[in-house]
Amino acid sequence: MNSFSGSCHCGKVNFQIKTEEIYNELYRCNCSLCIKKSIIMKFVDKHDFSLLEGEEFMSSYKWNKNIAEHFFCKICGVYTHHKRRSDPNQISVNIACLDNISLPEENMIGTVDGASHD
Repeated sequence: MNSFSGSCHCGKVNFQIKTEEIYNELYRCNCSLCIKKSIIMKFVDKHDFSLLEGEEFMSSYKWNKNIAEHFFCKICGVYTHHKRRSDPNQISVNIACLDNISLPEENMIGTVDGASHD
């Protein structure tokens, strides 16, 4: 497993993920919230996600059935990750928050149909 560190824009929220391949299984979701966030996500097992610091700077947003929980820094506003509704054992991270990686080509990004669950 490879480790990747990430943070919000102001650096108050820091996290780490572990994954075999960072560019596998990337996706965008078409639900009403994710469309507005327009981000690329990578899901990992919840045991492969570690919040290193900044819990006190985080806020969260739940909506609809209140299962998924979307986290963001309450200082700079950057969305960093969320607990998935479709699989509560997974955390999805905003890959743009990860350090030292290039953003993927469009053909590497799948789509999840979250709109059917709104």
